[in-house]
Amino acid sequence: MSYITLKQAAEATGLNEVTIRRLCKKPESKPHIDLKKAKNGFMYTIQTNYLFDIYPPVKQESEPVYTKGDIDYSSIDIEPIQSYTSLLAAKDEIIELLKSEIAYLRAENVSMREENRELKILSEYKIENGTNSASIQEVKKSLWKRIFS
Repeated sequence: MSYITLKQAAEATGLNEVTIRRLCKKPESKPHIDLKKAKNGFMYTIQTNYLFDIYPPVKQESEPVYTKGDIDYSSIDIEPIQSYTSLLAAKDEIIELLKSEIAYLRAENVSMREENRELKILSEYKIENGTNSASIQEVKKSLWKRIFS
């Protein structure tokens, strides 16, 4: 178990040191507080797990924030850019293949719809004219009867 001083606890939680002292004085906090000898007397330390259960730590910015003017584009290495050009060319080829596949599937879909329309017209014609009574009954049979008969 790690312990930190009250000043470190205040910095870690973003609270005032007095607030951390009040927490230490509560009776339920006594098992999590340790008293250590320092130069000028005694120093309180608090268990970090207990402290962060009560007061969550403040998120500290570990990376500096860059603005548009901070970035120096003159030092960009040319080599990685060349490796990306081959990837982009491969991506373009894949896109063209997918576009041709889409065009083929659309044409196939149109032909299937036309064939479906023709079959509907043909079945309606047979039913209206009554040319073949067996074919009329087959058209009216359910799917399961056609499969298993």
